[in-house]
Amino acid sequence: MVRVRVAVIGAGAAGLCAARHLVADPGRFEFKVFERGGEVGGTWCYTDSTDSDEYGVPIHSCMYRSLK
Repeated sequence: MVRVRVAVIGAGAAGLCAARHLVADPGRFEFKVFERGGEVGGTWCYTDSTDSDEYGVPIHSCMYRSLK
């Protein structure tokens, strides 16, 4: 059987869910998760930073300090 190579873009909720299902069938899928940020969680990772990150990439987030 040929293994399918998959790139998962983003380690937010959807990316982690996709990776979970891919890892369940290692004989069929070979995959790698790519995340631009320094941690998993996607938009749910709060930061006080605005404008752009250390690489010049714009910071976009729906999070705000008091969101629960």
